[in-house]
Amino acid sequence: MVKKPFWDVEEELGFVKVKAWDAHYYKVWNQGTDESIQKVADILANVRRDINKLLQHIWEVQNVSNIQFEKKKIPWKEHPIAFGLYHTFDIHIPNGNPYGYNYQEMTPNKYGILGLNKPKVIITKQFQYNGKSIQYEIAEKRSMFLTIRPKLSDGGDPNKFDTYSHIMDLVLHELTHTTCNDVWWKKDNHLHPFHKYEGLVKQWAKECGII
Repeated sequence: MVKKPFWDVEEELGFVKVKAWDAHYYKVWNQGTDESIQKVADILANVRRDINKLLQHIWEVQNVSNIQFEKKKIPWKEHPIAFGLYHTFDIHIPNGNPYGYNYQEMTPNKYGILGLNKPKVIITKQFQYNGKSIQYEIAEKRSMFLTIRPKLSDGGDPNKFDTYSHIMDLVLHELTHTTCNDVWWKKDNHLHPFHKYEGLVKQWAKECGII
């Protein structure tokens, strides 16, 4: 049996599926009071609501000149980020389904992993570029794991919650990994243009009022 890499965290064992305020089920680590477990599910539902609101906003401003690029303002659809954003729409709201993406609580771990945007199905596509055929790996499906209760991994209080603003910082960071199409674990998945793209995502998040 092939041993999983350390970052390939458990997704099923230790979790319970809990119905949140949005009538959908979320995987929550089964530790803490019933009230705490329910609260985690409701926070994950809030995350989904806010990410969908953000993506709707990004879609609506695609023709707005709000990105500084090569000394002029341009719409994002004319910027290199465009491919990543269209990919992000496909992954997080597949076929327009606002519930087609999986958000769940982060698995307690000893590696200090706070969040994970995990590619689930990686395929190779061919694109034509400058007259040449280029093979390009892309994730067709992903899951996002988020630390909601920061003390779980060190055996601390399972009823202690992080602030929603900190959770959203983590969410936007992980969302940017979708935009950058990061499909394999690397020692540093945050090389250029990651932080530039993360800054744009946070700009739009502020514009639509989710942070």
